[in-house]
Amino acid sequence: MSTMGRIGSYIGRGVRSVSGTLNPFGGAVDIIVVRQPDGSLKSTPWYVRFGRIQGFLKARENAVNVSVNGVEAGFRMNLDNRGQAYFLGERDMENVYSLTTRTSEQLATLNLKEGKNVVVFTCSKQQVDARIYLWRWDANIVISDVDGTITRSDVLGQFMPLVGRDWSQTGVAHLLSAIKENGYQLLFLSARSISQAYLTRQFLFNLMQDGKGLPEGPVVTSPDGLFLSLYREVVKRAPQEFKIACLQEIKALFPYDRNPFYAGFGNRDTDEICYLKVEIPEGKIFTINSKGQIVLKRNTDTMSYSCLHGCVNDLFPPMSSVSSIRRLTM
Repeated sequence: MSTMGRIGSYIGRGVRSVSGTLNPFGGAVDIIVVRQPDGSLKSTPWYVRFGRIQGFLKARENAVNVSVNGVEAGFRMNLDNRGQAYFLGERDMENVYSLTTRTSEQLATLNLKEGKNVVVFTCSKQQVDARIYLWRWDANIVISDVDGTITRSDVLGQFMPLVGRDWSQTGVAHLLSAIKENGYQLLFLSARSISQAYLTRQFLFNLMQDGKGLPEGPVVTSPDGLFLSLYREVVKRAPQEFKIACLQEIKALFPYDRNPFYAGFGNRDTDEICYLKVEIPEGKIFTINSKGQIVLKRNTDTMSYSCLHGCVNDLFPPMSSVSSIRRLTM
């Protein structure tokens, strides 16, 4: 069988294996909420989509119920004929739906706990879910790309897990877990479409390497549909367009005088472009290839995730140490 034939077979088997839970045209992007120094809250946009069938519902059936940690929220969303959810009363002068988030007061009513919260969106008989992560204003974030960075390749990394094949980079779970244990927040950034958000979370947080799983963190995918996301990444070869905009939205949640991004892992030049754009130092940008070799600052010397794990306290000092250094230099 040809390589393309094998890939097609893997895709078919994968889709059949998850057809009971996969909403192929719907999904929701994880939301990040940041508590400010004054106690107020800011969040990233709420990107939610349902399957195309929802476009044929009657207007009265288009309300989207929202619940967080099993408790119904004090507000709802509405659904347009494309299956995109939006907040009522948030259309601009050109009649385009706005995805502006909730106010600080509305976010406060959700009673979010620090770290992960589960949000569920329900419309008619369809349901999609995501996670809301509540972080402090002084969080330090380590970004990891998914395809080719946590997986061993961009393409097969998306399909092999669907048929039970481990296609992850050796040692990645131990390294990222150690970084999390040192007090950093992990952000998983992918150019995959919103319709792949559910499966991406499933893959990441079911991944186990020698008994160690990946640490929790928001999974942020493109808010666009499957075909537009594929066009941008495969045809235009410009995934950085989405990624830069996304990272700038997250950065805007933090005080203007601090950069929350501490380091970034990726496998392409476009990942490096994104990280430099949000002012991650070159010395904290790690580029990995399909052989599991990591290059730092375009150096000819290569390392591995396991090698980085061995010196994690030097590259990612425990946050208690970092805070002490900052106090001494202020």
